[in-house]
Amino acid sequence: MLEFKKIEISDLDIIKKYMKRQPFRACDFTIFGIFLWADYYNYTYCVYEDTFFLKGRSDGKICDFAVPFGSLNTKTAIGYIKDYCNENNITPRFYFVPESALDFFENANVNQMVGWSDYVYSAEAMKTLKGKRFSKKRNRLNKFSKKCKFKIGHKCRFESITPENINRAREFFGEYLSEYKKDDPHFKVESELIYRAFDIFFELEQTGGILLVDEKVVAMTIGEAIGDTLYVHVEKALRQYEGAYEAINHAYANKYATESIKYINREEDMGDEGLRQAKRAYNPVFMINKYEIFLD
Repeated sequence: MLEFKKIEISDLDIIKKYMKRQPFRACDFTIFGIFLWADYYNYTYCVYEDTFFLKGRSDGKICDFAVPFGSLNTKTAIGYIKDYCNENNITPRFYFVPESALDFFENANVNQMVGWSDYVYSAEAMKTLKGKRFSKKRNRLNKFSKKCKFKIGHKCRFESITPENINRAREFFGEYLSEYKKDDPHFKVESELIYRAFDIFFELEQTGGILLVDEKVVAMTIGEAIGDTLYVHVEKALRQYEGAYEAINHAYANKYATESIKYINREEDMGDEGLRQAKRAYNPVFMINKYEIFLD
């Protein structure tokens, strides 16, 4: 039945194939989220009957699993995980379970994961910033644009990340880290993964951009599109350039939120109050709450 294997670079095409089929709109089910975080979460995977199974950390007694998805009925697939755990004498814990998947779990101990809810926005609203609720963001963007003449060929410009300029994005990130120091283990791991993302950026089928002022990179973003959702995995800017975050956000949305994109997922705040305020300021249309679930 289920046989799990370590995620390696040779598995990337399989990861991409199934992540593009995920039905949850959650950032945990993305190419970036699965492949780059595989070592941190000790991810192993299995494809059985055209269904994707993901196993995570284990302490020998309790083992983490993601909600399986694919051709199998989800409850049937969960049953296969229960059988696997019974055979191996471990207790399954389902982690990062999106709220839309809760109905697949009956008679379960359900706990919301505080700080891990995804912020999801209207793509059209993020592209236009129309209306009173976006007045502060629009004012900051306009201030930045006026100061920098934010037009192609002028003082400021946005460039998509390409093989020709990706090293400039990498160098910017190093400068950002030298100025923005944060004593947080998760931030350190994330920073290491961003460097790795640069190394295999195009193999991962990521998109991104850099924002330049007088030829100096002052902001950078990385993301990917799956289905009707554009995911923003990374967004960094130098603080001395007021409005740079709004500018890179606006430019990336207008470049990559194509007609087929309805939503933009800007991921979690991880309990960081500054991130929470920043993400709320863009007026999410809904949240993707996530849960840990123990089966009885």
